[in-house]
Amino acid sequence: MQKMLLAICRMISWVQLVLLLTMLGVMASLVLTRYVFSYSPPWSEELTRFAMIWLVMLGGAVLSLFDDHITLTVFSDNFSPRFRILRNFAVRIIMIATSAVIVFKGIKFADGMSAVFAWGLQIHMGIPAYSVVVGFGLILLFNLVLLLSETMALFGIKTDLIPRQDQVMDGSFRTQDDL
Repeated sequence: MQKMLLAICRMISWVQLVLLLTMLGVMASLVLTRYVFSYSPPWSEELTRFAMIWLVMLGGAVLSLFDDHITLTVFSDNFSPRFRILRNFAVRIIMIATSAVIVFKGIKFADGMSAVFAWGLQIHMGIPAYSVVVGFGLILLFNLVLLLSETMALFGIKTDLIPRQDQVMDGSFRTQDDL
């Protein structure tokens, strides 16, 4: 499981790199064409916007695997270990349920958006809409794995289901990682 999750996260990192480089290239060409030729390609801003949507959804999924979204830890740092475990279970269940609803509804929405075309790129709007389905599908999968891992740890079963965060990314938002 750990190798599969690591492969997924690394693939996401490569996709994000390509999207980021695409955004950089398109925006640089946009500046050049706007100020040198007084022309802005109509597709350039759409492409960067759609790439940013995919970047955010894929990045949010990876952050959910490592439980590393920006959070307020003032209160949870003072919880007892037992209460923290209960809190984590509640958070996982809420994330799984919410993600499942968003994936289910998002598929219907994205399919409906397939009939609408972006003005500049002339691609169907299902492409950016499916980023929500993919992102929350990954969040759903990752939270199921985290719930399984935490449940096994609760019963004293040692698991290595989750890869180490430093194998995928070089930083963390968690305060304990900064110490």
